[in-house]
This record gives sequence, structure tokens and C-alpha cells, in this order.
Amino acid sequence: MDRYAAALPGLPRLGARRIRALVEHFGTAERLWKCTAKELSAAHLLPERLAGEFLDYRRKTDPADVEAELRKRDIHVATWRDETYPPLLKETANPPAVLFYRGEAPVWTRTVAIVGARKATAYGVNAASHLAEALAKEGVTVISGGARGVDTASHTGCLSGGAPTAAVLACGLDVTYPPENRNLFRRICEAGGAVLSEYPLGTPPLGRQFPARNRIIAGMCRAVVVTEAAERSGSLITADFALEEGRDVFAVPGSIWSPMSRGTHKLIRNGAICCTGAEDILSEYGWGTPAEEEKSPARQLTLEEEMVYRFCCMGETVSAESLLAQSGLSMTKLTMILLSLTMKGYITEEGPGRYAAGRTGETV
Repeated sequence: MDRYAAALPGLPRLGARRIRALVEHFGTAERLWKCTAKELSAAHLLPERLAGEFLDYRRKTDPADVEAELRKRDIHVATWRDETYPPLLKETANPPAVLFYRGEAPVWTRTVAIVGARKATAYGVNAASHLAEALAKEGVTVISGGARGVDTASHTGCLSGGAPTAAVLACGLDVTYPPENRNLFRRICEAGGAVLSEYPLGTPPLGRQFPARNRIIAGMCRAVVVTEAAERSGSLITADFALEEGRDVFAVPGSIWSPMSRGTHKLIRNGAICCTGAEDILSEYGWGTPAEEEKSPARQLTLEEEMVYRFCCMGETVSAESLLAQSGLSMTKLTMILLSLTMKGYITEEGPGRYAAGRTGETV
């Protein structure tokens, strides 16, 4: 455990972006922690007042004590540089600099978030539970927020399906919120999952922390499924984060009479994928039976490679100029991806600057 990294989030105003920038500048969290006031000022990464707060916090805090308290509670630490850090989350615009977690390291390859209303109807709870269980049976890890309603149903459904699940909390891991989920969080860890947070010990579940928590849920996953949500809902914030990071959003339709389905229906109208069962998600990524997996190259590609590959499947051929416009990638990045896809057999170059799905892709 990096005790110096573990101590950094204890100063709330420092924030993930500043922590990452500071550690990158000084090389390691330990060097940052031990730098002089002059060196910190010369880095020009903190406002003068915040730099003073950091130096004062550092004088009052012993990283060895922070480490000892975490170990006492069986809490692990992963920084955005570590192999134990969620791989998809690392690719996002603002990943937490430090994650605290109980259970197993959250590095699963098949991850889907299922989110929805806390005050869910029986329909929303059942939909979340059934989806999570069916996905779990295919080896998919379900991520949610550990809250009442849909979140709890998603975690319990995943456990019933035999796959690990992860709960992302908006408080310190020494705070159980909601309190009735204490046993659920214990079961999650015992079953090979994780309960995690970017907040240090002692942090209460304040309202402003839940949107920040939602970006972690969206960032850890290949897709976000919204099962039930009112017109204004935290679940829609999670969906927005997912879209910003280029992840897919699925929405479960409900009754036209239910106010708890207005949010999901709005998502569908705006282009979310209509989800009526786990097969809609599994087929999207080739996460079915082994025979089906062999037919789908998508699972072997990075997110950017898969995006470009799908564009190449939309017609007989597609030009590099069109791919550049649709993907939003730089020409250098696109050129590298096209070369990689060509070498792997997923696409072929049919003429100067024109590409099509290759033989590997024809079996999808």
C-alpha cells in the first residue's frame, strides 16, 4: 500500500485532478509529500492558499497512521497508476487519483452498470434483479451504487447469478450507507466483489458526493443500464457521464402511466438502446456462449478499435476521411488503429484510404 497516496485525499479541496497533476510533477506521492514549500510553490499547481492548507495538513498527518487504520479495517488502496485500478475507469476524463476498496481488486473485463430509482416500484426492482442475474450467469460483473431500490436489487441479482458485483459508495468505507445494506456489502466482498470509494475514512454521505460517485460507476463499465428513473434522477446523471465517456446507454421501458419510467422513456427517445432483456446487452458485445464469443471480434478490441471497426461495418466501404469525422480521433491515432485492425484481420483496405470489414468480421 502506498501510504502517501492514501493520505492525500484527506485534504478534501485537493481533488482528483490536482492530486494526479501533483504526483505526475513530483514523480511519486512520497516525493510530493516530502517536498519543500519552495518546491511546491515552484510547481505552480496549487493556489497559494491551498498550498498553505496542504502544508498544514501534511504537518498534522502521519501517512503511517493512515496506512495502519486502513489495514486494520481491511481496506486496500489503488492509484490510477496501479494494475489493481479498474482499467476502463483509468481511461476516463477525470478518474479518481486514489480508490479505497474492500474485497478483490476491481479489474474485471466484463462490466455493466445497472442503476435506477431508490424509491423503485416492484417492476423496477424485478427488472434490475433479473437483468443482473442473467448477466452474471454469463460472467458479467454488475456495478451499482449500493443504494436502496434498484442498486440493491442489482447487487443481489448479480450475487444470485454467481458473478462478482461492485458497489461504489459516496462516503468513506468506514461509514455504512444505507445502514441496512451492511450485510449486503459483506456478502459482496465474500463473493469476490468489491465495495469501493474515492473518499477517505470518516467521510459522511453528503449530497454533493453522489454525482461524483456516479462518474465512477459509469467510468468502470462498458455500458450503463437504467431500469427505472423519474424525469430528474441521479440515474440520468450516470447516463450522462456514460455518454460523455463514449460508453453505451441502455434503458428499460416501462408503463406509460408510471412517473418512474419517464426518465427511461426520455433516454430511449434520445437514442439510448431499448433493453428488454439481458440478451440485448450480451449480443451487443458478444458476451454469450463460448461459441458466440468465437464469432465476435469486438471483445478482443479496445474501445477505440471497436468504435472504428463498427464504423467500417456500416457499408461496403468507408473512407478514412469519413472515419476521421465520425470517430473524433486525431489522424495519427486513427492511422494507428486502422493499421492494427488491418493486421488483426478485422478490416481490409479496399483501395487508397477506403476500408471494409474483413473476413474476421463477416462471422459476427
